[in-house]
Amino acid sequence: MRNMKFQSHAKFIWKRYLTDRWAIYTWGAISVLLTNLMQVLAPKNIGWIVDFMTKKPVPKMLTGTNDHQTFIKLFLVLAVSRILINFFRFMWRITLGRQTHYACGMLRREVWQHVRFFKKKDLDQKFTKGVLMNASASDTNSARFVFGFTLVAITDVLFLGIFTFFTMAAIHVPMALLSFVVLLFVPIFVRKLSKREVEQYRLIQDTLSNFNDLSSQAVSTIKLQRLTQTGPFWERRLMIIAENHRTQKLKGINLSLLYIPVMGVASIVSYVVLFAMGISFTFNGKMTVGEFISMQGLIFLLHDPLMSLGFIISEWKKGFTALERLSEIYLHEKDQYLLIKGDEINESGNQDVLEVQDLSYTFNESTPLFAHLNFKLKKGERLGITGPIGAGKSTLLSILTGLERDLSGGTVTLFGKPFSAYSHDHLRNYIGHVGQKPFLFADSIRVNVAMNSELSDEEIWKFIDLAGLKEDVELFPDKLDTQLGEWGINLSGGQKQRLTLARALAKKPKLLFLDDCLSAVDTITEEKILKNLDLHLKDVTLVWVAHRKSTLKYCNQTFELKPMMDGLQ
Repeated sequence: MRNMKFQSHAKFIWKRYLTDRWAIYTWGAISVLLTNLMQVLAPKNIGWIVDFMTKKPVPKMLTGTNDHQTFIKLFLVLAVSRILINFFRFMWRITLGRQTHYACGMLRREVWQHVRFFKKKDLDQKFTKGVLMNASASDTNSARFVFGFTLVAITDVLFLGIFTFFTMAAIHVPMALLSFVVLLFVPIFVRKLSKREVEQYRLIQDTLSNFNDLSSQAVSTIKLQRLTQTGPFWERRLMIIAENHRTQKLKGINLSLLYIPVMGVASIVSYVVLFAMGISFTFNGKMTVGEFISMQGLIFLLHDPLMSLGFIISEWKKGFTALERLSEIYLHEKDQYLLIKGDEINESGNQDVLEVQDLSYTFNESTPLFAHLNFKLKKGERLGITGPIGAGKSTLLSILTGLERDLSGGTVTLFGKPFSAYSHDHLRNYIGHVGQKPFLFADSIRVNVAMNSELSDEEIWKFIDLAGLKEDVELFPDKLDTQLGEWGINLSGGQKQRLTLARALAKKPKLLFLDDCLSAVDTITEEKILKNLDLHLKDVTLVWVAHRKSTLKYCNQTFELKPMMDGLQ
């Protein structure tokens, strides 16, 4: 039932895309049809020319008042048909062919539009980075062809097969029928082969997802590997899983290559039979030399599509299998609170920005993480939170930012309303958060700070300066255009933390949460950053978690979280 659901949704995506663009697909199909007509006309016309040269009759519409006019007409038909073939081929490429690329973009956008609403635990456990990388790259790349080039190939084989058969039948019916009877056994082999290939494709994609996951882990821990000399261990792990993927990929390629002998043997047998029969009929006078040549040309014309038929079926099957894998993402359960279309945040009045009443949180029934927390924060105030590892500081910040809403007791309100009253987008625009582990993209410093905001270089320098990173960036040869490695691997720990802080400041949040984000920064640089934030963020409400109590010197109020012992704090 589960697979049927994904199969049904994959077909729905495909049909909806084609329906929405029916005009383009209609014109593309007509272009393929006209291309095939011109392709069939070419060998037929060559036969007429041969018959003309051997003084055999040609169609009356091509017969002139003399041999010279007849030849001119035959030549013009041949020349025009070749020109039209190229014209209509160009037309289906810019209609049907382009849909391959447009569909790929659509499928990748859909991945993001759904994944961004997934629950965090699903992203951590099921839809890991490797799975999503594979889906947005490999699966979309395979699925896109059923919207374009594979569809062109199917249409081409269908129309070309029909036109060729009727053209051959117009010359000699028994030979036309025999050419297709020889091919009747092909679908049996193709069906079995395509089923095996789909199963292998799923296995290939699973091994690729595992390899992507492990590669991401290896890159993110490369400094630790150098420090602990565990590089060879990671290399062996990567080589094992890479070899597994290579083996499965080769099996898939070998399965695809089996289409060549299956389709090739059928095509060769068909050609040999028809050639022998054609020679016999020509010598017996039942077929002209021109008709014989036309039949051979038509058989060769049908040869390429027949040879491609196996690969077309293969691509079709793999394309829809990839669509089914993507449908598993598209149909996966969303985190409902991320979808709520709630109120906008209203700062008017004298209401507290944050109010926490009797807040408790428990991981399990026996051991609460913290209990009975009460505090209020007005606009522009600073709250400092400290405490040992395991006291629940990061968990508390997740609750205060609205990311964690499964409370054991108590309430958290933002301007007098629970988080559920606001839309997720409004909350994320209003609230900024800098976590313990800085995340940076493999792109320039400029992009990592500005993200999707249109900021001038002057503004970017301002936020970098506030985060205490300006002197460091100025020392880089490319300054703001300095390219960062994956996870900012070419920066120090403190530089990564400060760049992440600059990015959060660039969003201009009204409520900012800092989760021990200067732990890797020296005390002198930290003091400079603290003064910058206190001076320039007067209207920003700030909640700061830190292990060093000196970090919280500019806070209006502070409290310490302690591990719960026997239910008491």
